[in-house]
Amino acid sequence: MATATETKNTALTVWAKLPAGYEFPEQDLRPERYRIKARGFEGPVDTVTNMTGVILAVREARWMPFIELDGKGNEIERDPVPTQCQLVERGVGEWHTAPLDIDGPVERRECASCPMNRWGTAANGGKGKACREKRLLLVLRDGEALPVVVVAPPTSLLSVGQFETRAAARRLRLGQIHVKLSTSYQKSGQMEWGVLSIEELEILDAAAQAALVERLMDGPLHDFYTAWTQPPVQQDQTF
Repeated sequence: MATATETKNTALTVWAKLPAGYEFPEQDLRPERYRIKARGFEGPVDTVTNMTGVILAVREARWMPFIELDGKGNEIERDPVPTQCQLVERGVGEWHTAPLDIDGPVERRECASCPMNRWGTAANGGKGKACREKRLLLVLRDGEALPVVVVAPPTSLLSVGQFETRAAARRLRLGQIHVKLSTSYQKSGQMEWGVLSIEELEILDAAAQAALVERLMDGPLHDFYTAWTQPPVQQDQTF
């Protein structure tokens, strides 16, 4: 009976006969998204309690939906949900004055001074903000060729900020740090949620850093990384 290694090597040999470009259609892919839940990370096909790897980049995300109520005070549902405002560059949003008109006028607003960025402005009357602020972490997990996105909600912004600050204080790029991502279970009344925890495992050795940089300079990982980090920000409310 063939061993797993022999089977794998045979499979690679067989698939190598295909014309170049048919093996892995990276150019047509988007990173899988994992959302932080009470007890782990929920992805499109699985839920994991933790993941290890490197955080290649962190991107700010802000989006505010247009919400309209009917005569009975119920929210009018629309698909897709119209955009009231979205981030277009760091710290600057584009406010749609006529959100139901896709080609309607827009005005630029500084996020820091926008009234919709204040606590207590949430549409549901809660303590949150009307502006939905998140951080999108581009994570290359151990043993994988392409990255995933971990969506950090407002309750996890502090964790992300602290990790970035610690790295900057030592003049380290985020990708130099091998980390473990997990969630800390929280509960208040009937509400349950998870807060992102970023544990530093080690600084990658010189060989591992060189190999990662080489992958970031060319190939499919380069394409993902470049599209993720270069301006302008391409906002997507589905995050």
